[in-house]
Amino acid sequence: MTIDSRKKTVDGLFVPIAGDRFNGHDFLLQAIENGAKAAMWRESMPLPDKLPSGFPLFLVKDTLEALQSLAKSYLRECGPKVVAVTGSNGKTTTKDMIESVLSTVYKTYKTQGNLNNHIGLPLTILAMPEDTEVLILEMGMNHFGELTFLSQPAL
Repeated sequence: MTIDSRKKTVDGLFVPIAGDRFNGHDFLLQAIENGAKAAMWRESMPLPDKLPSGFPLFLVKDTLEALQSLAKSYLRECGPKVVAVTGSNGKTTTKDMIESVLSTVYKTYKTQGNLNNHIGLPLTILAMPEDTEVLILEMGMNHFGELTFLSQPAL
């Protein structure tokens, strides 16, 4: 799975995210060139003219909400114990230390880098191997209420 059309993927799902300065939907053809085999697609967006015949699109109201919902379902299906790490500083170091200790006993997976926001958190969950026993999630915030939102998939 990828949200970055520039990244090579093998049989991946492309999830175009629309932001303030860009719209991932504009890069579907590039994602296909880089290995995407299917894509989520905001149903209100027009399809590209040169879309390959038969290319699978999963039509959704909002691709970001669909990504978050998919992550929540996957987390529920796999059922690992979840450790959430947050705070004003030291989150990444603390996350890495927790993973270092727990990985001696459990099959662990952790947030890669600092993918700790409303996009990075679902990407982390969806990248988690199915047999993960403990998932260590780093959660950051830049506005009021964001941690409440980020913790919802982990509950």
